[in-house]
Amino acid sequence: MIRHRTLKRLASFLMLLMALWTSGCSWQTTGASKGDLQISSRTNPESIKIGGFDHAIYASHGKSILTAVLTDGPIDHPKRALIVRMFWRPKAAATPLDETATNATVQYIVFDRVNNTVGIYSGGGFLFPETDLTQSTLHANLWQATLNLSEKSEGFEDTYGPSLMTGRFTASRNDEYLPEAVRQVNIAVSEVLGVPRFVHAD
Repeated sequence: MIRHRTLKRLASFLMLLMALWTSGCSWQTTGASKGDLQISSRTNPESIKIGGFDHAIYASHGKSILTAVLTDGPIDHPKRALIVRMFWRPKAAATPLDETATNATVQYIVFDRVNNTVGIYSGGGFLFPETDLTQSTLHANLWQATLNLSEKSEGFEDTYGPSLMTGRFTASRNDEYLPEAVRQVNIAVSEVLGVPRFVHAD
């Protein structure tokens, strides 16, 4: 009887550990994005609202460098992904801004799961974090990010053409998981392109 109770308690303890581990992994792989982003095609005056993303995380490298990864859909099978890298941080009321100002690179990746195609839009723009890079949540504004279709699989339909991305997004800080998130995006793109493709986390 004592042995039975001991085994029952051990099983309950293991189930609790499994639940805690699962919730921890879920926290690591997800980040709520309340973003409001839009794309304006240079050939089409109408803006296309792309909204927020299901998962959004970021990692900082020092006081002025960050990488953010936003994905829509499962991280290992996304419908689209956005990777933003800021390589210097502007100072409020001290950094002059103009239409050519750039402090970030942007990659917007669109998957067509029905036709199994992918298109990668690349460019640069201006990212202004509203929060300190040590915070658990990042709020940032993206201004005038120029995008051009830099790579695509056969049969991908370019619905944007040369365009601009603007708006804001929110991401949760997760330095540990960010390299894995980038790796998963790489794998997803490579599977559709049929060739390896590498996007580094920093």
